[in-house]
Amino acid sequence: MKKSLCHYGLLATTALLFTVSGCAQKNIMPTWHLTPGAQKGSVTPDDVVFPDSNKAWQKGGTIVNHQDIAKIRVGTTKDELYKLIGTPHFSEGFNAREWDYILKFYDANNTVETCQYKIIFDDSYEGRIRDDEFFATEFYWQPASCAKYAQFKR
Repeated sequence: MKKSLCHYGLLATTALLFTVSGCAQKNIMPTWHLTPGAQKGSVTPDDVVFPDSNKAWQKGGTIVNHQDIAKIRVGTTKDELYKLIGTPHFSEGFNAREWDYILKFYDANNTVETCQYKIIFDDSYEGRIRDDEFFATEFYWQPASCAKYAQFKR
């Protein structure tokens, strides 16, 4: 019995060390709590906080097309976002209420513009056991002028 308790104690200590060392990695910054109100599924535009782009795991962001961004609307699910623009570029957790991206677009002069894009999700999610989904409720751009890329015209 004593050996068993010692064994489990060693396993618990090892697991704790792995957890702590994982949290201490450089350039890893969880973003699920950055913006006040995000946990409630709605934020005040003045309170929106964008993470430092140097802390992204997806360095430099990704080039996306205007058509895919234009498909993102209120009610878009996380699974649909994965298909349209990929995974978030920061250390968002699975239950995160906000996702952050660094997106690049070609403008009319064929130059690349870099933008940050934040998606806020609703607060009705109860977990995969109930087969619930997160639904996008709000969208923010930095700089704000990047919102033009979400209005795709044919």
